[in-house]
Amino acid sequence: MFSRGSLVDLLIKSNVSRYAEFKNVTRILTYRHGNIEQVPCSRADVFASRQLSMVEKRKLMRFLTSCMEETEEQQVYNGRPYLDFLRDQQLGDNLQHFLLHSIAMVTEDTPTEEGLASTRHFLRCLGRYGNTPFLFPVYGLGEIPQCFCRMCAVFGGIYCLRHSVHCLIVDRDTNRCKAVIDSRGQRISCSYFVVQDSFVGSDRKKMTTPPRFLSRAVLITDSSLLPGDSDQQVSMVTVPPAATGGPMVQVVELCSSTMTCIPGTYLVHLTCPSVNSAHQDLSPVVTRMFHTAESEERDGRPFVLWCLYFNMADGSALEDSGHQLPCNVFMCSGPDVSLSHERSIRQ
Repeated sequence: MFSRGSLVDLLIKSNVSRYAEFKNVTRILTYRHGNIEQVPCSRADVFASRQLSMVEKRKLMRFLTSCMEETEEQQVYNGRPYLDFLRDQQLGDNLQHFLLHSIAMVTEDTPTEEGLASTRHFLRCLGRYGNTPFLFPVYGLGEIPQCFCRMCAVFGGIYCLRHSVHCLIVDRDTNRCKAVIDSRGQRISCSYFVVQDSFVGSDRKKMTTPPRFLSRAVLITDSSLLPGDSDQQVSMVTVPPAATGGPMVQVVELCSSTMTCIPGTYLVHLTCPSVNSAHQDLSPVVTRMFHTAESEERDGRPFVLWCLYFNMADGSALEDSGHQLPCNVFMCSGPDVSLSHERSIRQ
């Protein structure tokens, strides 16, 4: 999650943050020409980097400073690919790659206005809590809803565990949900009902586009993608599309200090918009970056101890309103590929 945004503001204002603990994502990495490289983000990183020449360092700092404010020159490129804008800034291939895939985290055909907005957001998040713009909750992202549940319980919230909802009781005159019937036949009265969209029939949902899906892979490995002085690194890796129009893959590598895996191992999440099955979309990336049972040579790559591929619904296709539901029933979308969580907070 970004260190600035609606979710962080909500955690602070609601005091829910006192129930959570976070770690900085310590490194932003990129995959290029078969190698994992660290991306310089802050001013200190840029000038300490050995990957960039002194000329490239000056060009990068000049560009990052200039793009923080919208200018007429930038507006001329609206609607054109962000890559065209970067090329016209006299930035070399190295800088174009870092800016496009690891800082803006967009594809080559993304419009310039979107690429610049993503770049600005990345830069605004830098330095708030650490050297990178990202935070990760200790014990995993599932801790965030649990923290809200703890706050709710403090104010008298009651949780019915292992109870699923069988049906709703709706007043026809007012079109309001009065109660729910759970799987045990118990009636529970309610003033409001909030439900995740996967529990609602497609005939009652308003979708902006046909249903979309995400391809996911979860790996347990024996070493880091980029070994360093410390074995307690939390890293984000951007893997550019293998072919034009293909999906960009986001990789998050977690160490044992995040309490998501045992010491001596790493937990790796890979995510991209689905084109085919999760295995078809992500196994080529896993094969290139990791040593698997099918690999012929180790080559120093991390060994995959366990892996799982799966597809899941992409919640970004769901409209915020306009659904055929009782007036006090609110539907929330599931996870999407975004790192900002802005959509979830808005809903």
